[in-house]
Amino acid sequence: MKKKITRKGYRVLAVVWTLAAASMAVAFVRRLAQFSLPLLALTALSILAANNFWQSYRRTPEETVRDPFASPPKFADNPVLFDDDPPRAGHLNKDSEENTHE
Repeated sequence: MKKKITRKGYRVLAVVWTLAAASMAVAFVRRLAQFSLPLLALTALSILAANNFWQSYRRTPEETVRDPFASPPKFADNPVLFDDDPPRAGHLNKDSEENTHE
């Protein structure tokens, strides 16, 4: 199963690849006198990868922040949240953790 990358994740990847592309471009310009085809290819691929991540970042929809108070909690249909009732006289409360002796 493929993990979904969030909008924030694409932004991080885009920034990292942009910095990598900038670093490769600086290295290419510094060695311009000694033309290097592999360095030019790495620079071009880094620029393409950064561009791809920026496009993915722009296409990814905004994350919706879920308001915790907008909907009732999951236990709203069951008002008993905890079973801390003392055991009845004569037998143990089977649901209580204190009385299971585990």
